Amino acid sequence: MLDRFTHFAARLSPWVVIAGLAYAAVFVEVDVSTEPMPQPFVEGRDLFFGSTSAGGRLWFVGQDGALLSMDETSRQWQRTQMQPVANLQAIAASDKGVLVAVGNGGRYWVRNGDGAWTTQVLPVGEVGNKLVDVAFFHGRFWIVGEMGALFRSDADGTNWTRLRDADDVAFNRIRPGPRGSVWIAAEFGRLLHSEDDGATWLSQDLGEESLQSIAFAGDDGVVVGNRGQAFHTTDGGSRWQPVAPFTSEHLYDVLAQAGGWLTLGDRGVLFAGEGGTARWRALAPDGFGKAYHVRLVAAGDGNVAVGRGIGLLEADGNYRRWPEGVQP
Repeated sequence: MLDRFTHFAARLSPWVVIAGLAYAAVFVEVDVSTEPMPQPFVEGRDLFFGSTSAGGRLWFVGQDGALLSMDETSRQWQRTQMQPVANLQAIAASDKGVLVAVGNGGRYWVRNGDGAWTTQVLPVGEVGNKLVDVAFFHGRFWIVGEMGALFRSDADGTNWTRLRDADDVAFNRIRPGPRGSVWIAAEFGRLLHSEDDGATWLSQDLGEESLQSIAFAGDDGVVVGNRGQAFHTTDGGSRWQPVAPFTSEHLYDVLAQAGGWLTLGDRGVLFAGEGGTARWRALAPDGFGKAYHVRLVAAGDGNVAVGRGIGLLEADGNYRRWPEGVQP
C-alpha cells in the first residue's frame, strides 16, 4: 500500500510544482524596480573616428552610430546613438553651426538649427561605399570616400553634387589649401588638388604608400601616410619633398599648430614637427598609451586626440583622458 502511494505521489509532484508556479504568476504581485541602469559615456569597446567643434561643444563620432558631445565650458557630456545604426567615420561643422556626419553605406546625417538630425544616402555603389571624411571650407561641405567618392554641397548640407566619376581608389582626407585650393590625400600615394573649387583636378603620386591626411599653414604643407611616410612643401603644393623617416608606424592625421606641426597614428605614436619639419621629435605624454589614434582637432586649451578613446593633449604637454575618470 505504501509503495502504491509513493509511486502515485512521485507521478503527481511535478504537476503540483507547475500548478504552484502558475498560481504565483497570476496572483502574486512582484515589485520590480524600473530605474535604468547607469551607462558609461565611453565604454571599453568604443572606437572613435572623427571629431569637430561647433557652438561651444566638441562632437565625436564612432563605431555603431556613437555620437558624443561635450560642452567646452561646463565639461558636461551627452551621448546618443544615430539611426539607422552604422559606423560613423567623420563629422564637420559649418560656420553657422550646421553639422554633417558621414559613415558606412554612403549615408550622411545633417543637424540644423532645430537640433534634429536627418539622414540620406548619397549615390554610391554597393561595394566600397564607405564615406571616409567630411569637411567644411570655402562656404561648402565636402565629402570623400571609397571608390573615388567626392561630393560637394551648399552651406546647409543639402544639394549634393558628385564632382568625379567612380574610381578604384579611396579618398581619405579632404582639406583646404592656399589661395582657395582644395586637396585630397588618397590611397596608393595619390595626391589630388583643384584650383577651381572642384571643377577640375590634378593628380600626382608621392610614392606607393597610402596618404592619410594633409594640412596647410599658408604655403607650408605636410602630408602623412602609412609606414611613416611624410612629405613637405613650402610653395603651396607645387613641389613636395619627402621628409626623412622618423617612424615606421602608420600616421593617420596631421595638424598645423603654432611653430610647427603635430601628427599621430598607430601604436600611440605622437610627433611634433618644428619649423620646416626637418626635425620631428617623439612625444610620450603620461596616459597616452600605445593605442592607435586617427584624428586631431584643435580645442580651446590644447588638441583633442581621437581613436581608441578620446583625450586632450594640453598645451603644457600633459594628456587628459576624456570623459574624466574613464579608464582605457
